[in-house]
Amino acid sequence: MQSMAVLSCWVMGALQGAILILVPEMMLQGQLSALQLALPLSLGTFVFMCFSGHWGKLLDAHHIKNKSLVLVIRWVLLGFLISQLSFIAFMQFSDFKGLFLVFALCLSRVIHGVFCSAIIPSAQLALSRNDKKGEKLVWSSIATNVGRVTAPLLTFVPVDLNYFSLWFIAAITFTAFILAWFNKDKPQPINGILSSIKTLSENESIEVFSLLKNPLLLSICTAAVLISLFSSQLQFSLGPLLLGTFSDANLASEMTAKLLFAASASALISLFILYRPLSRSPKIFLSVIAVSFITGGCLFVMQQELIIAVTLISAALSMAPAWYSALAIHASKHNKARTSATISQGHTLGNAFGGLLGGLFLVLGQQLLLLSFILFMVLILLAWLTIFSRSSSFNQNQKSLITES
Repeated sequence: MQSMAVLSCWVMGALQGAILILVPEMMLQGQLSALQLALPLSLGTFVFMCFSGHWGKLLDAHHIKNKSLVLVIRWVLLGFLISQLSFIAFMQFSDFKGLFLVFALCLSRVIHGVFCSAIIPSAQLALSRNDKKGEKLVWSSIATNVGRVTAPLLTFVPVDLNYFSLWFIAAITFTAFILAWFNKDKPQPINGILSSIKTLSENESIEVFSLLKNPLLLSICTAAVLISLFSSQLQFSLGPLLLGTFSDANLASEMTAKLLFAASASALISLFILYRPLSRSPKIFLSVIAVSFITGGCLFVMQQELIIAVTLISAALSMAPAWYSALAIHASKHNKARTSATISQGHTLGNAFGGLLGGLFLVLGQQLLLLSFILFMVLILLAWLTIFSRSSSFNQNQKSLITES
């Protein structure tokens, strides 16, 4: 089950990376502006955000009643496949241009958002089983970033086929969907089920899920929104910025692929090698990601050494969500999927408007776009400091409760 959840995260990351790389080509082929193309992409992420909470409730109920999570994964992969094939069909085989193409792509992305919104909650719920330290949760981030690395690599495959990367990802999704039908989730022992239900009924009045009444989760969701706003705006603006620099769609797509590959490789190395030792000392962890983020952000704003800039930014922005997601999920006893879904909604809210903001700022001027990155950098750093402060207070309260008991 955990392997299927991780594979779903890979598909999500690969699809996201492939679409970002193809932005310049899709703009020219469909006769779309950056803002017009941002509309369907942002709509899909907005639908994703709306459905994440419902999936979280469903997954928690399945987990408590010992129902198989594989059933959810099957429907998710089926929805993925339908959305991908419809997206490819509209871009490659239809004669739609301009607003007609925008409307068609919106339909495809709505389907994507509905089913894709179950991936992160289901993956993190599966990975959190028997994970007392919260270290297994990082695999959902690793799988997503492996998918993002795969997308740029597919760009360099010498195959004369339009949208080859999207076709390849759809083929992998179909394979995963077939495998899901033969995968069976291992049920809990009946004693464990009865114990979980009894514990839940005894503590139901103690742990009430409320974002506004949970200061730590509220600060984490705020950071999630800011990070995804910054990240999606940066990723979406790469293609148009490079298109303006090189005046060649193929060259801009190739350079975008190189930058996204460098960012994804940096994220993977950071999560594989740096995350575990750094996360054991929150002060050192926060210092390292802050320095990396500030340095990379300044280089990007100055439009200098773009590969180094996106590498440093990606290292910081990949480790931070793994850190605060583990904090929030580990702090929850019976609402782990809803907690994961809430954080995912925060990320998705930022993704929904990040592309739109990027497209809007590109229309208003490149200088205004770069200034907006500086503002987001300051807000993200303040959010990280707030999370660190509130998590320290939470840990102290937990230690006090253990000592008193």
